[in-house]
Amino acid sequence: MNQILQRVSDFAYPKAAWFGLVMLFGIPWSHAFFYIGLVGMLACLLASPTHYRQLITACRENIALLAVLLFAYIAVGLLYTHAPMELAIHDVKKYRKLLLIPIFLMIYRDGKWGKRMIAAYGCGVFILLLPTLLDGTGMAKFLSLDLSRFENVGYSAETRVYWRNHIVHGFHAAMLFSVCILSVIGRRKLAWLLLPVAAICLVNIVFFIHGRTALIALLAVSLLLAINYIADLRLRIFLVVVIFASSIFAYQFSEKIHARVSSVVQEARNYMTDSDVKTSGGIRLHYWKMSVKLFIEAPLFGKGPGAFRESLIRPDNPLRAETHKHAHNEYLTLLSQHGLLALLLFTLLVHQIYRQAGRQDPWLKGVVRLGLVIFLISAATDSSLNNESEGWTFVLLACLANLRPSDTVKA
Repeated sequence: MNQILQRVSDFAYPKAAWFGLVMLFGIPWSHAFFYIGLVGMLACLLASPTHYRQLITACRENIALLAVLLFAYIAVGLLYTHAPMELAIHDVKKYRKLLLIPIFLMIYRDGKWGKRMIAAYGCGVFILLLPTLLDGTGMAKFLSLDLSRFENVGYSAETRVYWRNHIVHGFHAAMLFSVCILSVIGRRKLAWLLLPVAAICLVNIVFFIHGRTALIALLAVSLLLAINYIADLRLRIFLVVVIFASSIFAYQFSEKIHARVSSVVQEARNYMTDSDVKTSGGIRLHYWKMSVKLFIEAPLFGKGPGAFRESLIRPDNPLRAETHKHAHNEYLTLLSQHGLLALLLFTLLVHQIYRQAGRQDPWLKGVVRLGLVIFLISAATDSSLNNESEGWTFVLLACLANLRPSDTVKA
């Protein structure tokens, strides 16, 4: 019997990593690929009983411990929340992805998988960007391609994104941009391939989508790349000046960028003076105001999962017809529903991922740390860990930070 279990495990366990790559490929753009990979990965693990002990070992890693502890703390909120149980359970289920971090750490221990994981994710991002590129350049019309069934019409009729909304689209584009530039700096022989991809990411963010957070992420990543990865001081200063000058030039002479940036101030002003909640900025400010009130009522432990949605659907709430279930700000979502302790655990988890990334080679360290910067910026205007596409990217970053060199991993 033991020999049969060993043979089955030896056959199934290696396949889990490849199904994981399919899952990573689907994260940016495809629910189908994502769930095929996820189900296949979990099935292979269940069929590998001789490897169960490795999961216990993975759970002892600091990143895994903090991830499991954060989820457990959020789940405990079911015991004291006053929100309807269906709303509370929905909120808790959004953080189940944290439990996949130990599983990823179990499967992907060998550093050789790092490039494969990033390549799978990067290919998925490129497919996410491609329809917008074809549409924005007019090639879709020229080639008579009907992309309408994949279009996401949620945020702006002026620009088009596919499979995901503008926020998620910009988030993944900024991620791929940082990976491409880091790869060109470290491996110039791939510049012929990666620089055009980086340019596609840049064009998507600046010209083809409506997301505003992505502009901030792109600027932050560009500055960090210039400051931390350019050895020559004069070249570094020159690049920083060029980045700032280009940003100012684009703001002054591009009507679209000027409108995107100025609309932030205008929408905030309209909300402050007239309580205008008909704009994206007005909706967010109202949600944030709601969240702050919830936090003040229970600062340490929060009001419990589902509390935000319960507050939103009250008859006196001007946005009660909205379907949102989070505050569009991960920090306020955690504070309002789970209190200071949840935000502390989340901060410790991010710090541990950042710290663990320091053990990796410069390229992988940069991918993880710049990825965290993009994630944290996105989390200020969206509940990124609560959301699926961005949250699963966080799981990927946690796994990459914990990889080990091949010669330190036992066979």
